Amino acid sequence: MTGMSGVELAKKTGINRMTITKYLNLLYSIGLIKKKKIGTVNIWFLESGLSYPGSSINYNELQQRFMNAILAGSDELSSKLIINVLNSGADKLKLLTDVFLPTVNTVSELYSRGRLNRAERINFQSVVIEILDFVKYSIYSGEKRPNISALIVCGSEDAIIHSKIIDLSLRMENCNTRYIGNVEGVLDPFFDIDFQRYVTRLWGSKTGVVILCICSSVESSLRFLYSAAHVLRNKLAARLILCLMTNSEIRNAYDFESADHVAVSPLDLLLWLRDLIQE
Repeated sequence: MTGMSGVELAKKTGINRMTITKYLNLLYSIGLIKKKKIGTVNIWFLESGLSYPGSSINYNELQQRFMNAILAGSDELSSKLIINVLNSGADKLKLLTDVFLPTVNTVSELYSRGRLNRAERINFQSVVIEILDFVKYSIYSGEKRPNISALIVCGSEDAIIHSKIIDLSLRMENCNTRYIGNVEGVLDPFFDIDFQRYVTRLWGSKTGVVILCICSSVESSLRFLYSAAHVLRNKLAARLILCLMTNSEIRNAYDFESADHVAVSPLDLLLWLRDLIQE
């Protein structure tokens, strides 16, 4: 196969040259691509790897292999498994729902039972988030839906990966998506004001639909962000769709009457959002 330079790849993918160089070097370090220096230019080639024809991917088997690699501390193998199936035409949504979500749930269960310590859990999150970035940059950037925007906010450490998965699923639907990240540690009255200003600056005059997803298993964080989001209904020209993801205890304890949907699992929220977007 003919190789390409970093400049050519940046132009073809639309990714910033510095960003693509970072990921090319990372892919090279884990053995998924190779390079040849011609003069002062690096030419990059695909390296042969694991065989996973797109039409015959067994997602259950892939999930087990991915989880085993993660739990064994093999960052290189876990990365190779996912990047290889991406190059083989994998269904990206099935990767999220059938590989990443079950793995995240299993690790969370092991942590709650004391089978994994905090350091191991943090390492797991770091590895998975890095791999999810590969998925993010593999998503075809087609024409954005003109009337649907989305903002995803995380309000607890254990919801970071779930919120990133929600973000990726909306990107796959070509929504104009923003992901804020975990704001649990900065919640105060000043952040309330900053948050509302941020959203109104982005979409204050935008028409259509703005989806605001808040993911948190911490009661105080969820209620703070929910209250801030409720105020935004009167500040946006667009129709605000407010959806929450939390645990069943919090959902049953409080009446989030202004929310359009309250999910107790990321899969529930993913399916609800997909139905909403395709209406």
